[in-house]
Amino acid sequence: MTLVLRAKLIQLVADAKPDVRWMGSWLEITDAADPALVLERGRCVPRFEMMCEAIMNDIQSAEGSSRLPGRHSPHRIRRSRPHRGHGNAWVAYITRDKVWFEGLYSQGEGGQVSFEQYKLAVQTYVRFLADPQRRPIEVEFPDQ
Repeated sequence: MTLVLRAKLIQLVADAKPDVRWMGSWLEITDAADPALVLERGRCVPRFEMMCEAIMNDIQSAEGSSRLPGRHSPHRIRRSRPHRGHGNAWVAYITRDKVWFEGLYSQGEGGQVSFEQYKLAVQTYVRFLADPQRRPIEVEFPDQ
């Protein structure tokens, strides 16, 4: 499976009023070989959905992000106890090897990823948000 990480602008539609639309930032990981995942927004590879949702919800701008990778570098995180990163709707538990998420509302918990996968997703999304033109970014995503 060849995974692709994408940060891009998409058109969002209000559930209650389909005629109300706006552009919003989006982060997804898809299987490049699966046309349904590539073409349809919201069809993120299931095991990465929680990570993408947490990043999109908690990082609103490149400048104001508390999840910048430098802050969560492996040498600053102890192996024995996970670092607890709080966001708008999620708690991210970060160790040197893995990251997993717990929703503060009804999202549940899970979505374990490697630290390197999380770091790449955060760096890519912050780079996308830092671009004033919000040009799409697409990078190969490690399947670890």
